[in-house]
Amino acid sequence: MSKQYDVIVIGGGPGGYVAAIRAAQLGLKTACVEKWVGKDGKLALGGTCLNVGCIPSKALLDSSKHFHHVQHDYADHGISAKGVSMDVAQMLKRKDDVVKKLTGGVGMLFKSNKIDSYHGTGKLLKDRVVEVTPVDGGDVEALQ
Repeated sequence: MSKQYDVIVIGGGPGGYVAAIRAAQLGLKTACVEKWVGKDGKLALGGTCLNVGCIPSKALLDSSKHFHHVQHDYADHGISAKGVSMDVAQMLKRKDDVVKKLTGGVGMLFKSNKIDSYHGTGKLLKDRVVEVTPVDGGDVEALQ
């Protein structure tokens, strides 16, 4: 027999995780199926946006903006900075830290709202059954 839920969200991106959290807050037994694999090889909620899209891009743009300001904009304020350099490895580490913090925050919201997470690809079948094919190649699971 499959596990029973009131709501099963396929996709843990910005739309999916918000929908799952809200459903759980409304008292519905909720699950979310997400296929994203983080750098640590584990489930990473947040979809493309939080993991490799919007958020990482904005973190790198923010660092680049600071570098540009030091080089070009502070002289008007009487601030001189010579020999400014960019440490790309540190920029990437900061970006990774931002991503980890935000995806971890989504995970904590799932935990505090008692949302079950499934790490795999979800497929809607007949009779309101969602088939979950695990990312790690494990046994397919049916949710209802």
